[in-house]
Amino acid sequence: MKIFFLLVLSLILIYSCSTQKEIVKEKITIEKSDSIAAKKEYSFSFEVYSKKINSNLRGLSVVDSLTAWASGSNGLILKTTDGGKSWKEFKVKGFETLDFRDVEAFDENNAIVMCVDAPAFFFKTTDGGKSWKRKYMNRNPNIFFDGFAFWNNQKGIALSDPIEGKFYIVITDNSGETWKEIPNMNISSALKNEGGFAASGTSITVFGKDLVWFGTGGAERTRIFFSEDAGLNWRTTEVPIKSRNSSSGVFSIAFKDELNGIAVGGDYKDLKNSISNCAITDDGGLSWQAIEKNNPFGFKSCVAWNEFYQIYFSTGTSGTDFSSDFGKSWKFIDNKSFNTISISKKDGTTFLVGEKGIIAKLNINMK
Repeated sequence: MKIFFLLVLSLILIYSCSTQKEIVKEKITIEKSDSIAAKKEYSFSFEVYSKKINSNLRGLSVVDSLTAWASGSNGLILKTTDGGKSWKEFKVKGFETLDFRDVEAFDENNAIVMCVDAPAFFFKTTDGGKSWKRKYMNRNPNIFFDGFAFWNNQKGIALSDPIEGKFYIVITDNSGETWKEIPNMNISSALKNEGGFAASGTSITVFGKDLVWFGTGGAERTRIFFSEDAGLNWRTTEVPIKSRNSSSGVFSIAFKDELNGIAVGGDYKDLKNSISNCAITDDGGLSWQAIEKNNPFGFKSCVAWNEFYQIYFSTGTSGTDFSSDFGKSWKFIDNKSFNTISISKKDGTTFLVGEKGIIAKLNINMK
């Protein structure tokens, strides 16, 4: 949403050069709810990598244990190839002031970044960030991209706030080299003031070969749109996450499989309010159930599934939580402020980024 974009544009701070490992001292002991009798003990520690970064980071894509990409305001793009110990900085020549709200990385050489606001741009690198080529541009004054997601290294989808009353969607089938608009006759009209959020690039998510979901807010009802054919045809359903104003709604969605998923959000102007901030589905998004007890703490801008550890994580400026029972209950980990969490599908490596240029690696231990 553009209101959200303008509010957070000023939340930028330079922080000192150092590398600090911060340990969460409390060990959290829980019992799996999926018929596993033995208790599982999880402990977490953050490795916070600090350097002089004048950027509010929101884009994040973790490839594997060594490689991750991040992006943010002031045209900054970052890459690590040593597991977070060092980060190289890149900028797109001639576009040094853009806000890159989302990044999709395929490996250490190939990545795409998204500038969300008008004019909107997608830039791609194939040489590890040394050079960037423009692959998409949209000058419509109402364009505002909320994020993109990829089913695989070839096929992806990008979501914008409504234009002329309907959400605007473009797709690619060649690794972002070209993008084409999806006709909007098969998607419901947007409600008054309805839009998505670009807080983490994860208000849209995909799974399998063709499944895609995106969440909305700002209207009288909170909705999730879903498609089973890669965005050609859409259905909508209401979700029990509050959307009382332009600052509230669904901010992020993640699915562990074709049926089971989680939506999180809340109100970014009411950080500590945990009411109606999480909902789960077990039927592929046809219906959603509110988590009203032991739900995540406060406003959440991102949720992600760690297949390796079988854990959901949610994060936001209110802190980070985890769930080991598929979202039915949550445990608070730490109150560090983040915008985005990303997890490698290959090995479970987990990074977080946020305002004031924070970058952190989350180490997970399970007994």
